[in-house]
Amino acid sequence: MAYDGAAGNIVLFGGESSLIPAGTDLNDTWTWDGTTWTQQFPPVSPSARTYMGMVYDEATKTVVLFGGANNWRQIHPATVPPNRYLFGMDYDPVHHDVLMFGGYSSTVVRSDTWLLALEP
Repeated sequence: MAYDGAAGNIVLFGGESSLIPAGTDLNDTWTWDGTTWTQQFPPVSPSARTYMGMVYDEATKTVVLFGGANNWRQIHPATVPPNRYLFGMDYDPVHHDVLMFGGYSSTVVRSDTWLLALEP
């Protein structure tokens, strides 16, 4: 989940279903306007996934999802971090960058820091 400052709502994407069949990865997009959850149906959407990170990039006024990127658009940075889950991710409003730290990848505990600088 991430707050979308441009739209003024909270965006929720994906996760894991607790319904039967439990453990199914989801790829639905929902928004919360402070009163109501509304399912969105963007024409482009990332694949189903869990344990991802999302953050609002104030400079570009976009919500960034690690592993993909409120219509979804995949970006292709020159350098991409190794796959991971359960990591920390946030936006640096001073430098206008998205930062990511740590997480897990298979049997590896990661302690690396990555920076994504999007152009406004």
